[in-house]
Amino acid sequence: MTKVLDIEQSITAANGNAKLAKDLFVMLLDDLNSRLNQIESSFKSNDLESLAEHIHKLYGATAYCIVPRLRNSVEVLDHVLKEKNQPQLNELVENVTNEIKQLIQEGQSYTKKVW
Repeated sequence: MTKVLDIEQSITAANGNAKLAKDLFVMLLDDLNSRLNQIESSFKSNDLESLAEHIHKLYGATAYCIVPRLRNSVEVLDHVLKEKNQPQLNELVENVTNEIKQLIQEGQSYTKKVW
């Protein structure tokens, strides 16, 4: 099973700076509840333009925090939204929101570790 967070790769992405990698992860965690609400709200109101914007921003936020499961699900949804491929949308939004919730749930344990 893929890790929720890959600390070693996060440090590598932060140019070897463990403190920066951890700070970026904490910033991502702090932002996830807000992002989750925005994604769910946009989806429920069928505002696909807003949904695409929120998903694209989340995809960018995962560039330096190596959270493979969330990044992969966000990448797929980002691509589908750009292609306007509606049939898969419900399942993909559910995958992203589940990964966000999982990261919120498990994320605090990673912040307590020495990086």
